[in-house]
Formats: sequence, C-alpha cells, structure tokens
Amino acid sequence: MRIRGHGSSSTGFGGQRQDSERSERFRKAHRVGQKVRGMVQEWQSPGLAWVEIDGQRLLAQVSQDALLGRERLFLVMKLSPEIVLRELSGKPTGLDVVV
Repeated sequence: MRIRGHGSSSTGFGGQRQDSERSERFRKAHRVGQKVRGMVQEWQSPGLAWVEIDGQRLLAQVSQDALLGRERLFLVMKLSPEIVLRELSGKPTGLDVVV
C-alpha cells in the first residue's frame, strides 16, 4: 500500500521538514521484519484511509473491508530509502505502504 501524505503537516510552510522528522522517528523506532499495528481513523476515499501507527497519522491504501477504529497489522519491509510497510490484516492485497 502506498502512503499519499502524512496528515495536515504535509501542506504549508515546514511541511516537508515535519514529514522528514516523522519518517526519521519511525526509522529509529522500528526494524525490518517487525510487525506494527495501525488503527484506521477515517476514510479519505474508497480504499484510502488515514491510519495511525505509533502516534503518526498516515494516509494509506487499506483493504476496503477495514472498519473505522479497528487495528490493522503491517510488516516493516524496508526503512530506506523509503519506509515500506505491507498490510498483513484483512484480505491480502499485495500493496505496500510507502512513508
């Protein structure tokens, strides 16, 4: 699944810096092969939802069977140069999250 943005901080002055800091915090806190949980916060459009992972709100493609307020499980596939997470819960989609 691919991340489309990083919440409201991705727009306006300083948005890229905040996104970079957020990505760096995620890299320091996680390792490849680690499973992380994220909670679906709200739908942006069909298959695209705001997901909170470790206090970070990310816009990601999520299985359409995901319910608001429910946790989804992700596997950390890569941390560099991009953060790539694979959704493990729900129906297998083969899509990756890129932070």
